[in-house]
Amino acid sequence: MLSMENTISAWAWVIFSISACVAEGKLSRLCHDVGLTKVFKLQSSASLSCALREDCLKSLGANASHIFWKMNDTQIPQQQYDFNTTVSRVTFQVVKGYLTCHINMKGVTNILHRFTIEAGLPPDKPKDISCISHWRKSFTCFWDQGRETFIETNFTLIRIQNQWKNDTCVTLKNTCSFMFPRIHISENLRLIVMAQNALGKAQSDPLVLNTWHTWKTNPPQKVIVHSILGQSRSLLVTWHKPTEKPPTLVLVCGLQYQMAGTGKWIQVTEEEKIYNTSYVIKNLKPHTNYTVAVRCIGESHSFWSDWSSKETGLTPAAKPMKGPALWRQIINLDSQGNRKVHLLWKALNRSEANGIILGYRVQYGKRKDPTVMLQHNTTYLNYSLFLTHEAYAITVVAYNSAGDSPKATLIVPAINQTGFAAVQYVNVTSQNDQLLVQWKATRPPDNGYVIEWCLILDTSPFAGPLHWQHEDNTSEMSYLQDLEQFKRYNISVYSVYNDGPGNPFSIPAYLQQAIPEEGPAIFTPVVKGTAVTVKWDEIPVEKQRGFIINYTIFYKSAKGENAVTVNATVHEYTLKSLQKDTDYTLHVMASTEKGGINSSIFFKTDALEPEDITVIVVPILVCFLLIVNVLMICFGNKHKIKNHIWPDVADPAGSTLADWFHEHQYKMDQTPKLLNPENDFNTDFSTVEVLCLSEESNLQLTRKDKDSLLHTVEVECSFTTPPPQQSTSNDEETNLLQSMNTVMYTVLEEGYKSQIPDISRSSSKQPLLSNTSEKSTSDFETEINTIDGAEENWCPQIIEENDVFQPIDKNNAYLKNSLNVTELQFAPCPDNSNDPVFDSCSKVDKKVQEDTGTVDPNLQSPQQDNQPTNQMQTYITVELLGFMLNNEM
Repeated sequence: MLSMENTISAWAWVIFSISACVAEGKLSRLCHDVGLTKVFKLQSSASLSCALREDCLKSLGANASHIFWKMNDTQIPQQQYDFNTTVSRVTFQVVKGYLTCHINMKGVTNILHRFTIEAGLPPDKPKDISCISHWRKSFTCFWDQGRETFIETNFTLIRIQNQWKNDTCVTLKNTCSFMFPRIHISENLRLIVMAQNALGKAQSDPLVLNTWHTWKTNPPQKVIVHSILGQSRSLLVTWHKPTEKPPTLVLVCGLQYQMAGTGKWIQVTEEEKIYNTSYVIKNLKPHTNYTVAVRCIGESHSFWSDWSSKETGLTPAAKPMKGPALWRQIINLDSQGNRKVHLLWKALNRSEANGIILGYRVQYGKRKDPTVMLQHNTTYLNYSLFLTHEAYAITVVAYNSAGDSPKATLIVPAINQTGFAAVQYVNVTSQNDQLLVQWKATRPPDNGYVIEWCLILDTSPFAGPLHWQHEDNTSEMSYLQDLEQFKRYNISVYSVYNDGPGNPFSIPAYLQQAIPEEGPAIFTPVVKGTAVTVKWDEIPVEKQRGFIINYTIFYKSAKGENAVTVNATVHEYTLKSLQKDTDYTLHVMASTEKGGINSSIFFKTDALEPEDITVIVVPILVCFLLIVNVLMICFGNKHKIKNHIWPDVADPAGSTLADWFHEHQYKMDQTPKLLNPENDFNTDFSTVEVLCLSEESNLQLTRKDKDSLLHTVEVECSFTTPPPQQSTSNDEETNLLQSMNTVMYTVLEEGYKSQIPDISRSSSKQPLLSNTSEKSTSDFETEINTIDGAEENWCPQIIEENDVFQPIDKNNAYLKNSLNVTELQFAPCPDNSNDPVFDSCSKVDKKVQEDTGTVDPNLQSPQQDNQPTNQMQTYITVELLGFMLNNEM
């Protein structure tokens, strides 16, 4: 009946809330909570509704079908809706949050109502009730409330002392206290806890309790920790028991301690019940701080008091447990073996030092005489000694207020001592910001291994600080810590024997690598034609930040880009077959396993290669040297060369025939004729017409220069009888010719037959080699034929005798090499130039032998005994004679 009334009331408020509607399709008031929202059980199924007034449906332009729902801003599917014209109901799964009801009115969304959903769980049954009594303060009980209810839950603690006396304590937590004086030292109680919320209620089982066993005292006071003189491993702890407790309560105390800074507490066992107010803690470390706390509990009770305040004490010092770890660096000073030995040792930790180390005592001496030991004291962790080449034993002792540590011994072998086995293999890898060093040896050493590492710098391979650590003889690996990233280290492993350490096995390593800090420094490229040599410097070790694995050379022009990779040991490379006269951009990149960085430079190739220059220059130099040599040879032999190239040639203009032309004027029938053989001109026969000259002409001919032209005919005339009287008959001519002695003539080599002297040069002595063009054989025949038919008066009228003929020296060396000589003997002619006897003695034909240059002896007749002989030599070329006769006739 109550539920029905609540439903009717809710609908009344909903209808009232939306009773006033406004124009334009909006609501003046929203559907709102009417205060009847109840608490729902979490994850249960529930329903809520929104309703509209029927008289507003028309003005709203919407009905309940336009209503939709959202749970915590997530729209609920329409399958969970149940609606009619005015009411829309939604069924949902309960979660804590907000449920909203929305409506679409003419495309506009409005919120009708927002429901606050409270979801929770009914309380569980309380359990595990316990109570503690504090002297003259409170009686407090605790319980386990069970699961979380998510809604407000009230707890009521009921304390029943007897059937007519009880009291309660109400709280929202799982603990509740009855305050002094509502407590008793000892009584029996019955305790019940009740839990209740909007979804239900629960009650615990009753607990029967005697309050005497619930007492808890305060912590002990004035805790003090004392050192015990002479006992470096013990501490004395004292305290005061708490006074606020029931008078008859007997207390037992407990104790805990820890090494300062460790955080781990050590408790005294329960068997050691401490009834007194002091306790000695044993088996501690010397000269170590310890923190101590104390607590107490009533005998046969359940609750310890809280711990007292923490107090600290220091154990007394003791002798150091062990000697310092010892190592050395050896620097050879001279060739005699004198050495500087720099000793290094490490400070003892607190557990090993057993007190404050006051200093170190260094002793050393030669191994062959151990009785003599030198000693030095120092407070530093290093010391330098100057030793000879012999073997030495060195000991270092650390001391504190309690005494000396055991000796740390190091053997420095003699300079020439050998035979120590070295480590065979070392490998270094990076793991978790540490370097893992692994090694192998042929046999375990006597005194373990020493791992040594230091920074490698560009200025000095081992300029960085030296670090080292000692490992026992069973180890084959170790981790190195506190190393810097991107720094190169040199790591060495030594085997240490009784007679000294062996030779180290060293390897460089990085904790972590990166790209180099800068690129390599590139020198100016050396350009030779289309080949370029590139050199670069290695990056300083401090800036490499990793191992350089290779260099890559990039070279780029307008026509493309190329690359060449070389290994890390190469710092020079020659690029070949580049384009001529081309600008290039060059990059050299240094790469580690993490990447590379490059440097850049520019260059331009030459227009010519060295081979091109050699091809041009060498021939020029060779030609120049040849020319110089030829000129020097020519200068030294200029006279021989001149006589060879321009030999002395007779000038026809100086011939005596020219004078003969002026003295004799001939008629047609007295004109000398050149006999023209019937055969071809180039036969074995040459025809020469012999002219008999007067004695005067003979004398003139002999006075001429014996140097004559090449291409001459030597004619020699002689008569044994005086010239005959004039006669016009042909018989007389014939007789005259028959009375001549043998005629010898010269046929020149063909190379000189075509040379025709320039008649205009009357007195020139130059050779006639290139003044005229060579005449052909047919032209020559034509000339001879023309002369045969020339006019009677064929002699030139105004030509000087020197312009036509010149005598030729028969002994000239050049003529001897080029002439076939034929001698003609002429008889001197009478002075009378008109004497017809000239005609009779001037015609003769002779057959010439072709190549021998001699005359057939059968053709030569002996001279008449009674006639005086007047011999002369006259030289003339056949071509020249024909040329002159042709021009004059």
